[in-house]
Amino acid sequence: MAEKDYSHRDITDKLGLKPGHAVRVVGGGDKDLLKRVREKIGRGFIKTGLADVVLYWPKATGEITPALIELRQAIVENGGIWVMTAKRGQRSASGMEYLNQTDLILLGKPTGLVDNKTCSVSDSESGMRFVIRVKDRKAGA
Repeated sequence: MAEKDYSHRDITDKLGLKPGHAVRVVGGGDKDLLKRVREKIGRGFIKTGLADVVLYWPKATGEITPALIELRQAIVENGGIWVMTAKRGQRSASGMEYLNQTDLILLGKPTGLVDNKTCSVSDSESGMRFVIRVKDRKAGA
């Protein structure tokens, strides 16, 4: 089966953003991307309350698991946390160097979250979305 080509889709659509979404930004994100996200959701970023989507730029590998544990409590039951990492040979907007996606998946395992989507965010960054497992969500979420 041929792989689908999503390169023509806008990054805000790839990230699953919709007008009105509550979005929290953690770490130093790409300014152009953040501007496009604000335009898409039609509002500013939140600092408190539950988010539909968290955009997270880690600075170091060692902070990812503890941050995901904390951020799990900051999303709605069917929300997601996008962890933005550098592509091979690049640096992310937060300055972090490349992290193999297999290693990132392993960092998410002890958090009660599961990875369910990846996408290219820019020429230098990729994102991996972590969500609460369906079996762990409250009824109706």
